Amino acid sequence: MENANKKIKFDPGFAPLVINSLGAVGYMYYMFSSLPNNKIKKLNFNTISPKLEKNLEINTSFYLGCLMWASYISNFENYEIEGNQLLGEDAKEEEYTGELDFLIDFTENKYPRDVKYYQNKIYTPDSRFIAILKTYREFLVINKGFCACSNTNEIMLPKNLKTPSNTGILKEKIYNAIENKDLTLLLKDYNLLFG
Repeated sequence: MENANKKIKFDPGFAPLVINSLGAVGYMYYMFSSLPNNKIKKLNFNTISPKLEKNLEINTSFYLGCLMWASYISNFENYEIEGNQLLGEDAKEEEYTGELDFLIDFTENKYPRDVKYYQNKIYTPDSRFIAILKTYREFLVINKGFCACSNTNEIMLPKNLKTPSNTGILKEKIYNAIENKDLTLLLKDYNLLFG
């Protein structure tokens, strides 16, 4: 990724692993919510809930991976970021935070409420998910959706993130997850950035 030409990739290889999951929670939940009555919803909730939870886990793992990657590449002084397809876009904040706002509300409010209503159970969201989603949202905002981020010097990290003294460990963990085609492996390394 890093080289003598002082260039580094925007995406270390996440895209193929999340292509089917990004937006899936919102889409599935919208389709579920549009069912005509509560009896049908109750029958469908047991089928859809494991899929919602799995896609939420993949999405959250991806956002953690992005934070890890940003923390890693921000240590390279004045490197050009290659492959940022958002560069030059003129996006409003709600356009690049909409998905995160939905996932935060879904995780904290909608899903626990629905589990209680349709399954008569208590669902307590993984506290790591909330922290990751809210931190990634902040990361998007302070970097203006990456629309003007062409250089590693321009990356701003949220203040609540810690950076390991050996940032190479971040790259190692990311590549391990990519190689294993399982971004959820990154959740085990949550404490590298949070804690």
